[in-house]
Amino acid sequence: MRKAGELIQWTNKGGYGFVRDDAGRDYYVHISKVTPGARPRIGDMVSFETGTGRKGRPSAINVIITATSPTPSPTLRDVRQGSGNVSRFKIGLRTAAATVLTLLILWAIAGDRAPAWLGLLYAAMGAGSALLYRFDKLYALTGKYRVSETNLHVVDLCFGIIGGLAAQEVYRHKTVKPRFVATTWAIALAHTLGLAALAFGGLGGLLPGA
Repeated sequence: MRKAGELIQWTNKGGYGFVRDDAGRDYYVHISKVTPGARPRIGDMVSFETGTGRKGRPSAINVIITATSPTPSPTLRDVRQGSGNVSRFKIGLRTAAATVLTLLILWAIAGDRAPAWLGLLYAAMGAGSALLYRFDKLYALTGKYRVSETNLHVVDLCFGIIGGLAAQEVYRHKTVKPRFVATTWAIALAHTLGLAALAFGGLGGLLPGA
């Protein structure tokens, strides 16, 4: 049975994107599954069938563009406004995780179990991570060269995870691809456990200046 939906993300360079159906579910779509000769744009209305991609994710196949986008590609302001179809609970988990990490850092510093420079390190790397996500989202919207997922994860792992989680929520970016999402949460969990141990004395004395 065919479904109707909207192309909510598209990368010209990679030839792929995501389609959101009327129920708010997102499907990966590759240019090879779109009607030959068509030039997909964000905002296009499409008709498609569903299938399973090689990585097991839901995919759109036999995609036909039924109506082209009447408006220019969205800007980051549009992205930040979000969509009514996006689950507030799913997105809100990232805010909650970033908040918990921040509180653990403050608790550890206030209890003299961590030096102040650790908080500054998280703040600086978090700002850097947020900027990378911002640039990557802009590049995705305009079809330009993307920031590699490996680089995003490396910066998040190197104390940028709070900014990374915040940016994912603000820009509604990198919240669909299962492998990327799983790696992000693994990094967040590792930092949470480490900071919790530090905040409650489990790593006391291991950091210089603590």
